[in-house]
Amino acid sequence: MAAGLLITAGVLGRIGKTDISEALTYGGRVAGATFLFAGAVEVIAAIAVFDYLGKRRWVYSGAAVLIGVVIALAVNTLLLFMQIDAGEYTHYAWIWPTVLVWSFWALWKVNPQQVWRQSPHPRKVAIGAAVTALIAIANLIYSQVYIPYSNPITMRMVVNFGKPQINAARTVLYLPMTVSVKNSGKVPFYILGSLYEVYGRSADFTEKARGMKDWKGDLQAGGDVERNIKVLGRELISFGAIMADESGSFLEAGDEFREDKIVSISATSEFDSIDGSAQAMVLRKDRGTLSSDYGDSATASWYDDLSHAEDAPKWVAQAGDEYIKFHARLRYSTEILNVTRRPRYVTLWRVAHKSPDVKFDEYGNIIATISLKGEEGREPSALEWEETSESYGLFWMSSGTVRESFAALVKPPTGQR
Repeated sequence: MAAGLLITAGVLGRIGKTDISEALTYGGRVAGATFLFAGAVEVIAAIAVFDYLGKRRWVYSGAAVLIGVVIALAVNTLLLFMQIDAGEYTHYAWIWPTVLVWSFWALWKVNPQQVWRQSPHPRKVAIGAAVTALIAIANLIYSQVYIPYSNPITMRMVVNFGKPQINAARTVLYLPMTVSVKNSGKVPFYILGSLYEVYGRSADFTEKARGMKDWKGDLQAGGDVERNIKVLGRELISFGAIMADESGSFLEAGDEFREDKIVSISATSEFDSIDGSAQAMVLRKDRGTLSSDYGDSATASWYDDLSHAEDAPKWVAQAGDEYIKFHARLRYSTEILNVTRRPRYVTLWRVAHKSPDVKFDEYGNIIATISLKGEEGREPSALEWEETSESYGLFWMSSGTVRESFAALVKPPTGQR
């Protein structure tokens, strides 16, 4: 009898001790304190067993044992349900059904009806136990369900071009570019990786209006419909991470960082316009804790002599494309999930295509997944992408595109012809 109560006390103590100091929400920490309290009750119940099944000198020993057994029944039912719902095996999985069976045996052994008849204040004892259970359940639901869904990520990413400068020989155009990222919501988030891109767009102007057939070609290529312009293509001018050593950094609510860059462009280029954009993969900080070694986990797809070493999975990049990969453990937001779920890992690829991406006409992109160990190379299904976003708060963010006329950027100074 005491063994079953002490096993439950150990589980409650493990969960409570971790969550009271490490849970990612206030509600989670309150739930951790409640679990610690319930664990203490289980220890008291385990001690009371020897009096209740012995000489019964303490009038409340029967009630203490009964409350301990009911807590064990409720906790192990909850954890077994969560384990089944996850459909995953962990080292703790055998405990829940074992203690659950023990709980029914213990209820039979204790004989609840007899305990209540012998207890001086059965109604007060029952109310106290019920209130404790309701507080724990309410805090768990509040921290794991209500807060994440009532506070979505709100991120503002903006790209701006500054005032251009041209050298004395009028051969190089220096174009300032600013990328700013602000957490304008209430939820802190990790920046798993980011990418800025600057392209030069080439286009052919025709005085004769282009017809519907041309327009359909524009739409099929994913571009804009232009009456007198046929877009010939885009050439990469510059791309890279928005901020050095940003991977794994995070922004608290209201935080903002700004990065200024100088883009050098040949002034004799035959571009129609200059396009700038930025993108980032972010992860809610209230859904999981990213391992501190994430930023140092970068591995490249090339050898020290810069020759190509390894291809990324086909769904990430084409054969021969180069990439830098980040990979690290993600701990869940509460210890309840850590004991009922297998460990997950965050993987991010920052890809440099050897030729423009066929689908999006881009030279670079970033993509991130959350997966079991060893499964980071498997392409998630559409349902898995959706579940990852809902469960862990993994999102792709974009700034949109800023565009400037190249002719206006390289125009001669006022008064010069």
